[in-house]
Amino acid sequence: MKHKSPYRLSIYIMPLFLLLSYGCKKFVQVATPDTQLVTSSVYSNSATATSAMLAIYISMFANSESYNTATDQGLMSDELTNYSTSLIQIQYYTNALLAVNSPGDWKNAYSYIYRANAVIGGLQNNGQIPAAIAQQLTGEAKFVRAFWHFYLTNMYGNIPLVTTTAYTVNESLPRSSQSLVYAQITQDLQDAISLLNENYVDATDTAVTTQRVRPNKATAEALLARVYLYRGLYDSADLEANNVITNSLYDLCTNLNPVGRVGRDSVFLINNREAIWQISTPLPNIYNTSDAQGFILFGAPGSGPNGSNTLSPELLAAFEPGDLRRSNWIDSIVEAGVPYYFPYKYQAVNTTTLTEFTMVLRLAEQYLIRAEAEANLGDMADAAADLNTIRARAGLGASPTLTASSSLTQADSAILHERQVELFTEWGHRWFDLIRMDSANIVLGAPGNVCQNKGGVWNPAWQLYPIPLTEINNDVNLTQNTGY
Repeated sequence: MKHKSPYRLSIYIMPLFLLLSYGCKKFVQVATPDTQLVTSSVYSNSATATSAMLAIYISMFANSESYNTATDQGLMSDELTNYSTSLIQIQYYTNALLAVNSPGDWKNAYSYIYRANAVIGGLQNNGQIPAAIAQQLTGEAKFVRAFWHFYLTNMYGNIPLVTTTAYTVNESLPRSSQSLVYAQITQDLQDAISLLNENYVDATDTAVTTQRVRPNKATAEALLARVYLYRGLYDSADLEANNVITNSLYDLCTNLNPVGRVGRDSVFLINNREAIWQISTPLPNIYNTSDAQGFILFGAPGSGPNGSNTLSPELLAAFEPGDLRRSNWIDSIVEAGVPYYFPYKYQAVNTTTLTEFTMVLRLAEQYLIRAEAEANLGDMADAAADLNTIRARAGLGASPTLTASSSLTQADSAILHERQVELFTEWGHRWFDLIRMDSANIVLGAPGNVCQNKGGVWNPAWQLYPIPLTEINNDVNLTQNTGY
């Protein structure tokens, strides 16, 4: 589902060369991309090459990727309650997606991948741009390509693997196995680690900045840690997460109190020390984040695409007494005696005063990745220590479920719970966690459980999105997922 952005972003007018390299309605039907204008003009100097890369991040913000992913997968899982009368939003909520509605992020994700491929291709054997700048831009492009292939394969399963801008190749690609997709994601992230700067750089590509809006080496390590975790490569996941956790650039923020949201010690503020990668709000801005604009309620939830969801009873019940995340990252409004609870991680709403950027990767997830990896490696004591670090920040005591003598089943239960209350409504974590930890059928599908309570009838095949029908109609080599 593509929700409307809270406001129309007509203020972003891209130069002609960026519009030409922006992508198109479907990734297999691009206008001839390798034009003389693109290869000769865009990648003839550092400024235009950098602009081509930064334009991808602008588009991710303009397309409300954080809010859309959080909403779509929050509706499909047990995070959100739907009040919208929109047919496709009801389909998300009842786990009854239809291929004809083109659900998911297929179109936008492949547009970003195509544009990243253009950057990689334009900088290859390019003698006009300094090597250090070409390395940074290539590293960023490979990271972006890996990031969106990761989301696509976790949404759709086997997907076309797109590593070129050659439309004659892309227009008829078949689906690659998830193992091959993950192999490419892993290689891209390993390449990115070797290419990206240790520090964060500004628009010059070389000067160090406090803004954490362009991927650096640790950004690629953080995503690679998640990839290894999802693949069950626990030694590698442990190593990569540890690299980020021990990096002096990062610390867990200790301030969860919305009244005291100042400086770099509050989790969702600009450039805070927990942030590994944020998407900046382009200037001139008309709001801070689409998450705040879409989730925060000023009255009873409406029937449109935005302001039509509340936090679910299942999520609210998951918080333990005294959990500071419950008191500080959730707010409510009462209408006609009925309380409606909504995410309050992002709090800057209807203001042009810029205090928040969109969080994509943050340090708390790395502690949870390392805890899960350690548990699966049999190191329950260290797994408990990492889990309890996150719990302590939330004002809670040690986990009663995960201890040095716990079984793997107990550890998985404790980690799944902690991820639920720490990462809720952030980039679809809960939906992916239920699937990869074999909990989707239990939480959503058992009689009387979440899907039925939402008005749906659970089908285990629906753990994957349907491939959009428009894509199947235009590519004879694409096949549909089972159950659609």
